[in-house]
Amino acid sequence: MIGNQTKGRGFRGLLDYLQSQENAKLIGGNMGSNNAIALAREFKISRQLNPEADRVVYHASLSLPDNEQLDDETWNEIANRYLEEMGFDSNQYVVYRHHNTQHDHIHICASRIRLDNGKIVHDSWDYKRSESVIRQIERDYGLQPTLGSHEKLSRNPSIGQQRRLEREHKEYLKGDRATPQEPPIKQQLQELIDRATADSPTMPQLIERLQIQGVKVRHGTTRNGKSKGISYSMKDQQFSGTSLGAAYTFPGLQKHKRVDYQPKRDDQRIISLLLNPAKPTQKLSQIQVNQHQEQPQEQPELNPWQQKYQQLSLALTATALSADDRDKKIISHLLEQEEPTEDIKETIKNGSIQRTQAELEELLDLVIDELEEELEQQLEQPRQRGLSR
Repeated sequence: MIGNQTKGRGFRGLLDYLQSQENAKLIGGNMGSNNAIALAREFKISRQLNPEADRVVYHASLSLPDNEQLDDETWNEIANRYLEEMGFDSNQYVVYRHHNTQHDHIHICASRIRLDNGKIVHDSWDYKRSESVIRQIERDYGLQPTLGSHEKLSRNPSIGQQRRLEREHKEYLKGDRATPQEPPIKQQLQELIDRATADSPTMPQLIERLQIQGVKVRHGTTRNGKSKGISYSMKDQQFSGTSLGAAYTFPGLQKHKRVDYQPKRDDQRIISLLLNPAKPTQKLSQIQVNQHQEQPQEQPELNPWQQKYQQLSLALTATALSADDRDKKIISHLLEQEEPTEDIKETIKNGSIQRTQAELEELLDLVIDELEEELEQQLEQPRQRGLSR
């Protein structure tokens, strides 16, 4: 059995989808209504208990392999069991059964707000807990074991990390530790990407969502514009897509997470986000919105270096930069992407300003010096904080 779960804001949209599928059937739940409109109204009961809560909609799907099938009663038992194990033992919910794929499956729509105290159901480690609950249900009901995408396509913590987590958990339960243990940064990042890809976003949307959550994203391309891969940085720890698992590489995001990537439509926006990362409070300017929405126009025949420079330059049109500052920004970006020095020189040489070889060398050295100075300042800050204590 494979399980998927997402969180959202609106009950009506999800309920409309669950009800609208061909041969969809409402098979269980603890609600009195039987259609999307009435159910959405009924879910307001729990919403009113915690009006400040944001993502209160819980959507889970459970799917069997194509050679297995269950009756409505058994599916309803499994849905109830799954919700209770996941902490939804005092919550509104409904269960729909769908037949729109070759896999027998159900969808659960639940409120994350508990009816007994108005609090949100705790979602720490919910992906790991879900897999554990599903494995036990498979054993108890004699179902065929099926590894979920998160298990198959993500790399688990090391044995040492798992032992540390178990030790810290026991210490917390005994009162020897003030706060519960946090999952490894790697796992936090995997779960963050899982949530950010739940609705099949475009590649620029995914990058922007991760940046807003404090994740630095790097994406390199070859001279021909082909992707060289994607990597992430979270809380000062670096991870390649491969180190997280096959589903987190650039092609894996498209294949396994259903991230929509169309080079002509997306590349300029991706470069713009890498040059000017989104911040939690940042809104897209109208210029950037228009750039993202406009269809790419036919470009004159350019050599690969000119094409690369033009693409990088266009990504900076929403910022007021002089020609020199623009080229410095492009050089800085290419250095961070670990582009070879000679390739960087060729890109700038084919830009809008004619420069001699000596001027190119001087500009490149200037940017490198500025980056090194910035790095030294970052390293100096922790030292100063330590001395001031």
